Amino acid sequence: MQQILLKIMQDFQANAPLHSGLNYDEIKSRLEPFTVDEPGGIEGVTEAIDAYLETSVHTGHPGFLRAFWGASEPASIVASLLSDVRNTTMHSFAVAPSATIIETEMIKAISNLAGFPGHGIFTTGGSNSNEMGFLCAREDALPGSSKTGINGFHLRAFASSEAHYSVDAAANMMGIGTDALIRVPCINGKMNPEALDEAILKEKQNGNLPFIVLSTAGTTVRGCFDDLEAISEIAQRHGIWHHVDAAWGGAALFSKKHIGLLKGIEKADSFAFDAHKMIGSSMVCSAFLVHDDSILPRTMAHTKQGDYLFDDPNRELSLGRISPQCGRRADALKLWLSWIELGKKGLGERVDSCIGVSEHLSNLVKKHPKLTLISYSFSNVCIRFTPSPNETIEQGNHRVRMARNYLEDHAKSMVLDSILDNQLVIRFTASHPNVNKDAVEKFLADLVDADEKISL
Repeated sequence: MQQILLKIMQDFQANAPLHSGLNYDEIKSRLEPFTVDEPGGIEGVTEAIDAYLETSVHTGHPGFLRAFWGASEPASIVASLLSDVRNTTMHSFAVAPSATIIETEMIKAISNLAGFPGHGIFTTGGSNSNEMGFLCAREDALPGSSKTGINGFHLRAFASSEAHYSVDAAANMMGIGTDALIRVPCINGKMNPEALDEAILKEKQNGNLPFIVLSTAGTTVRGCFDDLEAISEIAQRHGIWHHVDAAWGGAALFSKKHIGLLKGIEKADSFAFDAHKMIGSSMVCSAFLVHDDSILPRTMAHTKQGDYLFDDPNRELSLGRISPQCGRRADALKLWLSWIELGKKGLGERVDSCIGVSEHLSNLVKKHPKLTLISYSFSNVCIRFTPSPNETIEQGNHRVRMARNYLEDHAKSMVLDSILDNQLVIRFTASHPNVNKDAVEKFLADLVDADEKISL
């Protein structure tokens, strides 16, 4: 174990390239064998580790700009290992007493930042947290539905046209179908409150049952924050559950400078938060927070069947009673050790740094004659090349796609492209500290260079 850990630690220190540049067949060949009949011993394990590190993407690289996460904070990596060493699961206080207390305290700590009372559970990711919002909203609208089901009610959910696709997944998995999800128009990337109100009234008039409004704090492409106060007021007036997808933008809770982006979150019924994004916890470290301490036990009423799991004297402390999972990792340890190492101040400075370099990039793009700033919010910068004379939108889209592919193929940087306002844009995001102002300026120079090279 010491040999293996030393090898991994050496890679953590290494200045590795963004990626190997190998194709699928080459990577597969380098990773082989996948199984063996005779023991390979420590040599076989270390060779396999070498192959994996050589062929996987270096997410801590300054050019890794395509995701809402990067390399993990060291303390979080240690926490993940700590969880594996004890190899416990979170269903029962009896088998995970320390981890249960840590998770409970982390839920309280996140809640305190958002003005929530301190109830919730860690989940398998932001998508799962949004699904939990849907399930709690269903139980709130139809008490007892965790047992009886929907019973012929035509439930309707509402989210902005730019909300994450996990809301479609939630509608699908809950059984109401994606047609029951009403996508509300946006104004400059933010849900239009008036359009939301009208959509709710229309569904009521049609005999349907609106049961949840999902707002977004940090949309996937633009990074926009919906007006949480206005949406809460509408939801409360109609008696509908308000869930906030703050999986990305929830990091602003740690920043004194940017916490105002989440104004009104305390009025919501629930929200999702991912610490494995800008905060730097290792995958996966996600939480679902609620105001009502009774909603999770009611929504997860099926856990009353598990007497063989929850038969110890501390049954009420067992988190398996309020979770959809039985087997679940002690993910809260990752946030716990990072918070201890960096403090709220250090985590907030991490957030401020990411937003600061994105703002720097947006200012550079504004001044650049060959680039056009399409959108900037939070840590998301959406860019398009300034059109050539008589250039069509389709031709401009082709330039964006070719430039993005060039940057990735040549291991310069990895960014996403996405359709925004009916045109393809490059979406830049800074989500880890290695993306500094120097990295931003290099990215911009490489982007312009890529466009020039593919135009030759």
